[in-house]
Amino acid sequence: MMLIVGIGYASFTFFEDEDPFEKPVQYLTQMSKFSLNTAVIQHRGMMIGFGEEGFGVVGASAEGMSLFSVPKDMKILIKRWQGKGWEKADGQFWRFGEQGICEPVKIRFEIKNGGSREVTFHPLTGGTLD
Repeated sequence: MMLIVGIGYASFTFFEDEDPFEKPVQYLTQMSKFSLNTAVIQHRGMMIGFGEEGFGVVGASAEGMSLFSVPKDMKILIKRWQGKGWEKADGQFWRFGEQGICEPVKIRFEIKNGGSREVTFHPLTGGTLD
């Protein structure tokens, strides 16, 4: 009986789909916290830049902070505080001030099959509110 239960459990965990939004959200959260902390420590503004391939901390020399590539079928949208709506993030920058405050934004990751995930970032911590 234990053998049958073990095989059944293993087969179900093998077929579970991984959340396609987990890694991009995790990396963007790490980059936002890094940018906010670096801006305060170094007394200079920092930015995360968005492009067609993904996003990264502008001018970062730390490993893993310069660029995160999103899958080809994923697009990134940004909604700024007091903005009129969602805009393509490609070519835009998210700013972090040396006083320890970042621009409050929402980021939406979308994939072509219709799935999406929205993430709201806290302006004082750089972490997610969701």
